[in-house]
Amino acid sequence: MLDEDGDGWTVPYLVVAMGIERMREDGSIEAVSWYYAPPEQAEWMTVGLLESAMELRAGAETCD
Repeated sequence: MLDEDGDGWTVPYLVVAMGIERMREDGSIEAVSWYYAPPEQAEWMTVGLLESAMELRAGAETCD
């Protein structure tokens, strides 16, 4: 994420959050929430990133 001059953004911390689901044999759907953060990342940083994402989502303009 750096340009040729070395300017730009770096990603020192991250959280990947997903909702995954699968179809069971009986036709019902099993859904699970999942997230990943690097093992060496402090828990307070992971929680802060997740909270920040919720704030960004709450403030985003959406169309239904």
